[in-house]
This record gives sequence, structure tokens and C-alpha cells, in this order.
Amino acid sequence: MSGHFKRTKETDDLAAAAAVLREGYVCSLAHVDPVTGRPRCVPMVYAYHEEGDEKLLYLHGSIYWPPQTKLNPSLRQLWNDDGVTVCLAVTLLDSLLVGRAAISTSLNYRSVVVDGVARKVDPADRAKAFEALSNQVIPGRWPELRPIKDGKGGELDTDGEHTPTVGVLSVSLTENATVRLKRHHAAEPEHESQQDWDWDHGNAWGGLLPMRLVYGPAVPDSHVKDKGADPPDSVQRLIGRPT
Repeated sequence: MSGHFKRTKETDDLAAAAAVLREGYVCSLAHVDPVTGRPRCVPMVYAYHEEGDEKLLYLHGSIYWPPQTKLNPSLRQLWNDDGVTVCLAVTLLDSLLVGRAAISTSLNYRSVVVDGVARKVDPADRAKAFEALSNQVIPGRWPELRPIKDGKGGELDTDGEHTPTVGVLSVSLTENATVRLKRHHAAEPEHESQQDWDWDHGNAWGGLLPMRLVYGPAVPDSHVKDKGADPPDSVQRLIGRPT
């Protein structure tokens, strides 16, 4: 593959986009502040979920949850029954393309951009959403967790009588949404010419540096009773495993 030809592809293939969404778990969510008219963007944990023909993303909306005492209108709008128009993006970095010139250093990546509507999750679906979120971040974690609770002080509120401390949003990928997958994969830095390749002064070097996420040793918090005990299986499977 010749590196000085652009290797960027874009598609609206939902199945291909879903493969990227399953691999990540952090997105950037943007919406427009109804008061100032300015865009707002925050990072959020997400989970990809399929149920029948429905494909959606669950969003861990703790910072957008109404119990916050001085919640401004920009945040409160996300909990309207009609939802709010949002744009969210997920990016996975695969390698760094190191160039010889200032303009030629770039990235190989896969990214998904979703234009859709974020809605608060129905209380009856909150357990399903938390299961999806838990397993997206740490595969197989759900069975190891403290059982989820309902009612006052719990996470569910299925009777609508209490207000949980963490909210969950959902964005449908199949209902009035636009999903775009963009991939860039090159074997060598781009935007270079013969003069760059012939440059032999200093440390001008070109090449590819593969990138991967690796988890280090687990560090128990202050509430773990046996500090010498091994972490749970789901956590051990992540340690030292490149993703």
C-alpha cells in the first residue's frame, strides 16, 4: 500500500458502524444550549445494545440528571419526554503515522458519528441499560456486581416514586438517526514528496506506530477487605490484555 495516497473511507453501513461501537465505550455527546444557542460537548460512557430490530446506544447520564440542585436549562432539556437532538462521536485510534514534514503526521483510526435524539430511559428498562453499560466497559462484569436495587436509594425507580442518583439516556440508531462510519488506514505517512524521502539531515523519520489500550495491574481501593486477594475474573481478563 502506498502511503502517499489517501486511505479514508466513509460509509453509512450500520452493521460496520456497530462493530466499532461494540469495541469502544466512551463517546463525546454534543447538543445546543437552548439559552445561549452555543454548542456543548461532554464525554460520556455508552453501551451498544440490540433487541430485535432495534439498535441503540445507552448513555450513562450522571452529570445530566435532574436531582442536581442548580441544573441549568441546557442540561434539563435532555430529560424532556420528547428528547433532544444530539450528535455523538466515538473514535478508536489504531496507529500513529509519523511523518517527516509538519503536515504529514496523522492517525489511522475508525470513527462513528451519530445524529439522533437522546431520550431518558423508561424506568422499566433501566436494569437492562445498566447491564449493557457494565458489560460494555468490563465484559462479563454484570454477574459479579452487587444486585441492582429498586425504590428509595436504588438505581431503578420502576414505580416512579423515587429519583435515582444516576440517569440513563438512549439514542436509537434505527429511528430518525444518521449513522456514519469513517475509517482511515494508511501504511505510510501521507502528503510527502520525493524531497521529504530524500531528506537526510537531523532525525526526519517516517513510519507507523501501532497503538493499543493496555490495562495495568489492579489497585484495590480502601474498602477492599483483603488487599492481597485477586480481583474478580472480569477485571483479571482485562489486565495486560491489549485491546
